Amino acid sequence: MAEAATCDDCYTQSRAAYYSSQDDLGTEVGACGFGSFGVSLNGGDVSAASQLYRNGVGCGSCYQVRCTNNKNCSEQGVTIVITDHGEGDRTDFILSRRAFGKMARTQDASSSLLALGVLDIEYKRVSCNYPNKNITFKVDEASNYPHYLAFLIWYQQGKKDIIAVQLCENWLQLTSRILSAPVLVKRSRLCLSKK
Repeated sequence: MAEAATCDDCYTQSRAAYYSSQDDLGTEVGACGFGSFGVSLNGGDVSAASQLYRNGVGCGSCYQVRCTNNKNCSEQGVTIVITDHGEGDRTDFILSRRAFGKMARTQDASSSLLALGVLDIEYKRVSCNYPNKNITFKVDEASNYPHYLAFLIWYQQGKKDIIAVQLCENWLQLTSRILSAPVLVKRSRLCLSKK
């Protein structure tokens, strides 16, 4: 007997728009705090999201997005990474121009889709896949030792959310800052693990 489909296996109907940038890739000023890394993350197939941003928890999440009801749409669509917060006209995604165009069957079809500006789509959460990469914790430039530590999590594989991180052998609980992606330690000093 086949297992019943779970919500993770189902597509959600929505709409998507795109934003233009000089190179058609992502933006350095995304709310997730990825900076210049967010421009080329996932080959530039990135997106801003509104509800899926989830106060920063959605940063780094991957989704398969494909347009519907258009002869120019490919069946596979494009896999994108959430790197920013943004809202459009009844849209769940504001894709990079590059990602929006990759929903098309061909390069010529891509021009037709881009001319429309907004498309009906369907999407589902999928595993992020970064071949030859390990999860990376990058200390944010805003960190101010010993009073403040902020870091970003890059190359998170799979399709689970990281909602908390524990640090050090004393296990100081870290929590996400509301409306931002960096994870913060609100302590005046950190301990070092002794081995």
